[in-house]
Amino acid sequence: MNSDRLWLRFVVMALVSALLPGFGLITFVVITAATGGGSGAWYHAAIQAHGTAMLMGWGGAMILGVALHFLPRLRGTKLVGRGWVPVLFWLLAGGLTLRIVGQFCCATLDATAPHTAMTIMTMAVAAGVWLQAIAVWGLLAVLAATFRAGPPLPKTHGFRQITPLLLVAASALVLAQLLWSVSVLENIFGGRNLSVLPLGPQWAAEDLMLFGFIAAISMAMSSRLFPLTFRIQLPRPRWLKIAAVFLAGGVALTLAGGLGIISDPSAGRCASLAALAYAAGLLAGTVGVQVFRHRKPIVGNQPPYRIAEDPAAVGVASAYLWVVVAALFLLGFALHQFGVHVPLPLADRNLARHTAGAGFMTLLILSVGWKMLPGFGGGRPRARGLMWTAVGLGNAAALLRILPALLTWGIRPERDWSRLLFPLAGLAGLGAILAFALALTISLGKRESAHAGSDKTRS
Repeated sequence: MNSDRLWLRFVVMALVSALLPGFGLITFVVITAATGGGSGAWYHAAIQAHGTAMLMGWGGAMILGVALHFLPRLRGTKLVGRGWVPVLFWLLAGGLTLRIVGQFCCATLDATAPHTAMTIMTMAVAAGVWLQAIAVWGLLAVLAATFRAGPPLPKTHGFRQITPLLLVAASALVLAQLLWSVSVLENIFGGRNLSVLPLGPQWAAEDLMLFGFIAAISMAMSSRLFPLTFRIQLPRPRWLKIAAVFLAGGVALTLAGGLGIISDPSAGRCASLAALAYAAGLLAGTVGVQVFRHRKPIVGNQPPYRIAEDPAAVGVASAYLWVVVAALFLLGFALHQFGVHVPLPLADRNLARHTAGAGFMTLLILSVGWKMLPGFGGGRPRARGLMWTAVGLGNAAALLRILPALLTWGIRPERDWSRLLFPLAGLAGLGAILAFALALTISLGKRESAHAGSDKTRS
């Protein structure tokens, strides 16, 4: 693979993660549960594998791959340590594979299985977690070296505005790997297998990934890309800084709870304060990006830009609507923990996680990915109809995931709506990723054909 296209292997890895252990796996799990298939150890292992695949595979790999291409150009320099990237990629891919497959093997081995087999699978999970951490830290080191190699920050006003958010994102990503690695050590020294990682550190690491890393990096890059790509007004630097402060506070509180620094009964209050901080950060970042303000006016003879004609623009707008909803769910969770009356179905923190993951993260990747990735090699986005399908199904997946809680609260609360709607949410998410993958394949294929024709003409 051409060294200028290092990003592509990360994109492929992200798509595989979303299609197989991501939406594909969770669709199988919820359909099995809805049809009375039980919820043994494999079920809980599958839930954790799904979360890891979506946050570290789909979101993490996609963002890191794009950053390897985009950051050097944004900083006006070359990628430092380019030769390490293929090695780190395979460490990341191998680590995720070992972790996910190993957890399933640990979950399916019963008490009669040889002790050696369980030990091997446990060590495979541990090796996967550590390889993933090493790969992530290595890739961040490459990006940090590239960041330092660019022009001094005082000379790059626009980039300086998003530096606090980038620091929060990098810190959250590093700390999430630390939590996973520490929890693995605790299980090994405690003589427990690793079919399911300890829930406290696992949930804390997922919050760090979703509300720390993915939220901060998404808002930082949105503020730089959207004015050029979607004619959105220039960002508000003060609000972006406020968002960075609140998100950093949430990261610190989450880390304290995940490492057990704050013990019961203070752990619940710590989680509530972290939720408040994340909610404030998400709302401040949305204001700072200005995605809902009127578009910049058309100057000269430029053609008019209409949001309703661009699936990526609709996807971006809906992504930020979902992040506002996620912030409201975080507020509901926090207020309930502090004793304020909030309907119990709406006080579930998983609502915020899935709204931010299936709504904000996925729709933003679909929309910005379709708009940007073909352009990395000089092409342009194609297959607009497939992208409309991806955006529609992505929104449906997020809505169907939270709809059972809304229906339980207001309409026929005696019925278990999740058995019907959760499988549909999984299928909608799977369809959205498939449509995006096809649209991206068509766009990249057209680009490759154009390059081949150009090379043939020159020869």
